[in-house]
Amino acid sequence: MSVLNEVHGEDRGGEGCITLLLSTLVILLFLICPSTGVSAAERTITLMDAYRMALKNHEAVKISGERLFQSEKNLDKAKTLILPTLTAEGAYRKYDQQKTAATFLIQPDDTKRFDLVLSQPLYLGGRALSARRRARMEVAETKEALDATREGIIMDTSRAYFNLLKAGKDLDIKEAALKRAKERKKVAESRFRVGGATKAAVLREEAEVAKAEAELTDAERVLRNARDVLISLTGSGGDIEVSEPLIDFPLKADLEGLIATALERRRDYRRADIAKDIASEGIRYAKGNFLPTLKLEGAYSWRDQDPRTTFFQKETLFGGVVLTYPLFEGGLRRAELAEARSRYRERALERAGLRREIELEVRAAFNDMEALNAVIESYRRQVAFAEENYDMVYTQYKHGLATSVDVVDADTILVSAHRGLMNARYDRQVAILALKYRTGTLFDEMKGRLAE
Repeated sequence: MSVLNEVHGEDRGGEGCITLLLSTLVILLFLICPSTGVSAAERTITLMDAYRMALKNHEAVKISGERLFQSEKNLDKAKTLILPTLTAEGAYRKYDQQKTAATFLIQPDDTKRFDLVLSQPLYLGGRALSARRRARMEVAETKEALDATREGIIMDTSRAYFNLLKAGKDLDIKEAALKRAKERKKVAESRFRVGGATKAAVLREEAEVAKAEAELTDAERVLRNARDVLISLTGSGGDIEVSEPLIDFPLKADLEGLIATALERRRDYRRADIAKDIASEGIRYAKGNFLPTLKLEGAYSWRDQDPRTTFFQKETLFGGVVLTYPLFEGGLRRAELAEARSRYRERALERAGLRREIELEVRAAFNDMEALNAVIESYRRQVAFAEENYDMVYTQYKHGLATSVDVVDADTILVSAHRGLMNARYDRQVAILALKYRTGTLFDEMKGRLAE
């Protein structure tokens, strides 16, 4: 009995250790699970989140920001053309020997020199003011370029975001299709066992299951690729999920009104206007090369020699006016003026061509949106009919009143209808954003929402 009691006591001790270990594991799982849930929630982003991350992390936006900084510094440089300059220069020279002429010392052993020169431009043929005006225009152009880059990033992010949504929905459709294929396979096997179907019907359903599995694998590949594209655009580390956009994008305008809006607000068109003005300013700058320049100069000089020469002068202070007029430079000024006029004509032609392109882009985007509105309604009816048709044919198939070919055809129509409706809905959202992008209003409309 004592031996049995000792054995039972050891069993109870082992059971106690196991119970304690299980309790510890449960507590650890309880502590870990909430943090895992938070981490998963943090990886789910909205469309606005994707915009914010892309605008913050994308290299193209940073590059445009650097170009804006450079143009602002260029404006600072242009301002210096009308400001005075002060130059200091010092020198020390050691000669190999003293030199004299008769009783005069003309070369000492060494000399020391210090000069301070002040120069103030008075008139540069209008080039200084022209350079400042052109620099201001370039700053305005680079600001438009920065906003245009941001708007382009928003559009690219929108396409990537909705492509990921489409890939996720397509994966759901393929999973549902695989589930239906497996159900049909079970039905075929049941009917085959009771003699209600042939072996060929079972083999066909097995082939359909394999086909559905292959399509599901391909849909998973497309989903991974779409997620990688969005991660690359947003610069977000790790895996991410997306949620359905909660914002509707209303659009109230006719086609001609949209074209007029695009010509007013498209940043590339405004940049073309600024580029034309810059080229015009370049003509004025080139004409300034034919005019004289006028400037004031003043200088202070200090000298020291050892030994001092006969006519040594320690300090000098002078001021003067300098007028410069170019007489001949080999045709350089005429060539520069002709080049500036050609550049102006080039910018004018680019602006005219861009105007036509904008009109075509707005018309195409508007037609895409209008077509998708009609397509969505058609797909809605098609989905309703396809679902009813599949349910009816599948019921008949289970009772031996329809063949496997009939039910597979019905399933193919159903999958096609679901995919068509899903693609049309997301494509319409992208088409609305694309139309706003083509009219130059996308970034302006998103500014307030991005700041929230």
